[in-house]
Amino acid sequence: MSTALTDPALVARIGGREVPVHLGPGVLARVGPLLAARGEGDGALVVVDDGIADAGERVARACRDAGLRVAVEAVPAGEASKTLAELERLARAAARAGIRRRDAVVAVGGGVVGDLAGFLAASYQRGVRLVQVPTTLLAMVDSSLGGKTGVDLPEGKNYVGAVYQPEAVVMDTAVLSTLPARELSCGFAEVVKYGLLVGGELMDMVAAWPELPGPDAPLVDLIRRCAECKLDVVAEDELDLGRRAILNLGHTVGHGIEAAAGYDLYHHGEAISLGLLAALRISEQHLGLDPAWRERTAATLHRHGLPVQMDPRVQVDEVIELMSRDKKSDGRALNMVLLRAPGDVLTHQDPDPSVVRAAVQEMLP
Repeated sequence: MSTALTDPALVARIGGREVPVHLGPGVLARVGPLLAARGEGDGALVVVDDGIADAGERVARACRDAGLRVAVEAVPAGEASKTLAELERLARAAARAGIRRRDAVVAVGGGVVGDLAGFLAASYQRGVRLVQVPTTLLAMVDSSLGGKTGVDLPEGKNYVGAVYQPEAVVMDTAVLSTLPARELSCGFAEVVKYGLLVGGELMDMVAAWPELPGPDAPLVDLIRRCAECKLDVVAEDELDLGRRAILNLGHTVGHGIEAAAGYDLYHHGEAISLGLLAALRISEQHLGLDPAWRERTAATLHRHGLPVQMDPRVQVDEVIELMSRDKKSDGRALNMVLLRAPGDVLTHQDPDPSVVRAAVQEMLP
């Protein structure tokens, strides 16, 4: 049987739709046959992070071999590419390439490309087909799943976007072995998040994880477990109006740190590493979380190259101000996600502002 027709590792059931998730080494070759098998459009715009051009070319080749018209557009790596200006550039490139309503956008890269190209697919000609091909650990376990797309404004991260589900997600774990250590570490911050959300066996697995990326079969299992957690939550709350908020553990403070640092001092996963530790500290004060969990989590993050102290160039006052603008806030409450224990999660918490400030301040060396 052709690898293109192999059953997916997971099937996400979201809002009455089924989204196959293909996971494992070598699955990049499935992208073209998956698109062609639908028998709809005959064109694809491959949007690729310029730091992983080889993966983008392999995806483009798979699409051409399946008989599709293919155009490739590279996007500069980094959060600075998630802008309305870059969205316009890609939309005009799609128009020049003759991409039509039944054609597809294929997002090849990490969370930045997935968010940007996903929003392009959602908005170009009021919606074209989308395939997410995450190439980073962070994107595999988190950002490529669930349909959130968007770009940043100076006023905040992901302020303009849409919830738009792909028709398939293709995760080739072989690509992870080609990534820089820093990129793998950033993804592991989200893995730690899922360990804290689920607790139990997954938390133990995360705490004991060896050097990144890790052995092939256990790595596929780890990614699948994290993906299952996210997809279970999204299936209940696609539009992020309720339970999906638990997925923001560490992100309220993390986004504040990321923005206060100008989106260049920290990569997203590094800011989330700090945000997780702040959330655990606030949880201790607000909900009585055992401090041993923060110590254990800090040791795990540090072992995998993630920051556990905040750069003194980041201003605490600015972090607090930017947190108040977080799109999860309702203008009166921070709506933070906190833990009583791993696996025992509370959403829409509004801790004492002095506790929040102290938690951020404590992370300074």
